[in-house]
Amino acid sequence: MPSQKLPISLKKGALFIADAHYHQGLREELVAFLSQIKSPQIFLMGDISDLLVGSIPSTYKHNKKLIDTINSLAQKCEIIYLEGNHDFNLQRVFPHIQVIPRAQQPLYVKDGGYLVALAHGDIFVGKGYEFYRRAIENPLVLRVLNLFNSNDWIVHKIQTYNASKNLCKSIEGFEEFACKRARLYQADIVIEGHFHQACECQCEDTRYINLPSFGCDKHYMRYEGDATFSKVAHQG
Repeated sequence: MPSQKLPISLKKGALFIADAHYHQGLREELVAFLSQIKSPQIFLMGDISDLLVGSIPSTYKHNKKLIDTINSLAQKCEIIYLEGNHDFNLQRVFPHIQVIPRAQQPLYVKDGGYLVALAHGDIFVGKGYEFYRRAIENPLVLRVLNLFNSNDWIVHKIQTYNASKNLCKSIEGFEEFACKRARLYQADIVIEGHFHQACECQCEDTRYINLPSFGCDKHYMRYEGDATFSKVAHQG
């Protein structure tokens, strides 16, 4: 386990929301859902927005309702936001919540006597992807993107492409793939998003949970206590 000053303890009733892939006019049900949440603790597990980059201000206006809703919710409950590959550099956007950049994932939390590892899911995926992630988070690259993003051309292009993706695609052989990943975390329970598989498997001594994609079927996970997590559907 990497050094963390004070591991966060899971609170009964905590919610885990992943891969909503929201932007203005697309999957608006997320904002309505967040507006009515009553929970002591919320883990936003990455890719909540389809494109939100703290150092690209033009992405803010496409997410204004989402940003305002999350910041308002942060006044009522504890929110931990694990950055994904569609939403990063977010601390300036959400000054009142705990933002966990990809470089600081996994985040280890306590569930009684269990150690739980949390991550968006795009870690431990190879050198090629590592190079890509470092490139898109490089300040110089982001400045160039800002420069060429006149009239939101680049942002619109990316969002149009993202909107056409199938968020509900099943991955063949995912359980074997998941167990290979689970061993890298060195935890009793591993919880990830990113892959949109909404499944659970036992990998020797490690329990692996892949969260549902809220953008796919409006499902999320709730912590019931004593290492128990349930899949819940948003009725809206």
